[in-house]
Amino acid sequence: MSETSSLLTTEVPRVTPLQAEKIAVQVYGLEGTAEILGGERDSNFCLTTLSGRAYMLRFVNPAEVPVEVDFQTAILSHLALRDSALPVPRLQESRSGELTPQVNVSGQNLTLRAVSYLPGTAQYQVPRSKKLMQALGDTLARLDIALSDFEHAGAHRNLLWDITDLSRMQGWVPHLTDAEQRRTIARVLQTHQQKVVPASPLLRRQVIHNDLNTHNVLVCSADAQRIAGIIDFGDALHAPLINELATALAYQLDSNGDDLFLYCRPLIAAYTARQPLTDAELQVLPELVASRLALSLLIAQHRAVLYPLNRDYILRNQTHAWRSLSRLMQQPFTQTDAIFRQSCTSSLM
Repeated sequence: MSETSSLLTTEVPRVTPLQAEKIAVQVYGLEGTAEILGGERDSNFCLTTLSGRAYMLRFVNPAEVPVEVDFQTAILSHLALRDSALPVPRLQESRSGELTPQVNVSGQNLTLRAVSYLPGTAQYQVPRSKKLMQALGDTLARLDIALSDFEHAGAHRNLLWDITDLSRMQGWVPHLTDAEQRRTIARVLQTHQQKVVPASPLLRRQVIHNDLNTHNVLVCSADAQRIAGIIDFGDALHAPLINELATALAYQLDSNGDDLFLYCRPLIAAYTARQPLTDAELQVLPELVASRLALSLLIAQHRAVLYPLNRDYILRNQTHAWRSLSRLMQQPFTQTDAIFRQSCTSSLM
């Protein structure tokens, strides 16, 4: 989501399942049944064909910048070439060979993208385990390695979900209704400005997924220890590589358990075994985890007010985000730093 007023305020494209089914036949030659999938800014459907194969149809928000739409398509094309075994969606060409055909739906001129629908269960629906976190850390490292040589003009985005610089979010803090949240998040933003921003020139940069939350990780239905897919590249951008791991860790904090970092340790160990971190990256990792949680709370509250009908979907992660941030901020960042560094050298056995 680019940080533009049009994309923040443009409604999700109005497409019915019946319209999606008709377009699938016309554009892709795929006959099947369409079911609505959740989406914050696009209109998404799961199309199950008569043969049993499934695809995701995404009718892109018309406020999206064309070069950024092409960027998201190019990412999937690149990954298919660099690491064909990665569990990510595969692009489906239209009958005329297009990857992003243009369609008209009730007077709306929309870009359409179809990809394979990966079978599996969203990670938030299954119990976590050390083995699953190791699999996730390793898969994420493979993804980042595959993207390390990928370049695209659309990658350099002005994205609201970029934790590289949070100074633009200062004005949103007073709108939080909870006083404790206001104080905590203001502290996070201050620490970010004092420590993360000055370190930015020392950090490796590349294209990253940037949104590895538990809704975008699929787990194998037959084996809850294996990763079935990483989906939704809608927030991908060119940014510090360490932002990728920080974002993933923010959603794996065990906010209800005795050990907040129980599932972060094996994730870090597996990720760094394949993709080692520099000292500069490790120095800002704790602060970036806090930054992602704070950003999630700020954006969600803002968008829930803008789109009350989509409130439940927008706020789906916020209880966890606040509990995690509250607990994370109760201990010094130096203590969290020591835990993360020790995790990098931990055994994967």
